[in-house]
Amino acid sequence: MAVADTPGATMTEERRIEAEIPLDATPAEVWDAIATEPGLTAWFAPMDPAPDENGLSADGVVLRWEPGLGYAIQTETSAFEYLIEEQDDGSSILRFVQTGFLGDDWEAEYEATARGWDLYFHTLQLYVSGFHGAPATYVVAEGPAWSGTAEAWQKLREAVGGEVGTKVELDVYGLGVVVGEVDYDGPSHFGITTEYALLRFHNRSLLGMPVALGHHYYGPGQDAKRLEDAWQSWLTEFYLTQ
Repeated sequence: MAVADTPGATMTEERRIEAEIPLDATPAEVWDAIATEPGLTAWFAPMDPAPDENGLSADGVVLRWEPGLGYAIQTETSAFEYLIEEQDDGSSILRFVQTGFLGDDWEAEYEATARGWDLYFHTLQLYVSGFHGAPATYVVAEGPAWSGTAEAWQKLREAVGGEVGTKVELDVYGLGVVVGEVDYDGPSHFGITTEYALLRFHNRSLLGMPVALGHHYYGPGQDAKRLEDAWQSWLTEFYLTQ
């Protein structure tokens, strides 16, 4: 992912995050993943960006909406644009641009957002190549308030697993032993792939927020409350015993 910014920019200058994501999916499949609520739930979070009759969505004003090609949305603080390009082999390139970041603490917001998109677009690649079309259940659990530090994140990172490709086992009360493999290792995030799920761990200390864990489970009949309670208990217990 390429990130563009102007060092020393004034508060009125545009700051941009740009990404180019190769996807093993057709443009129609990519559109389903980025422009529908079931698709976004499967790799990002539950939301529906489609415009109503007034050109509005839950996120803001929809500036462009071209099914199969892309869309653009203007929120109160940022603008987002997605462009899908079909490749000769039937795969796709997704081009993404976000502009904004004009708040007083824009540096931290910018860095945290850029790191987050790196993880999420990696998750999108895993979803379309391995789980596309499967119904998804998404839950989020948070660590206690005192887990919002770099030191707390490092303890979790060291306890859970190693570099990409490392096999990990997490004993989660209510779920049993969760077996997976580290698929992502970044400065503020790491990810684990299991047979039926993608687990995403978030260090949000740049924003003064506690550690979070997102769980994308693929398959029917999953109890979201059971998943959320299990991971919430696991995170709480981990930090209480450190």
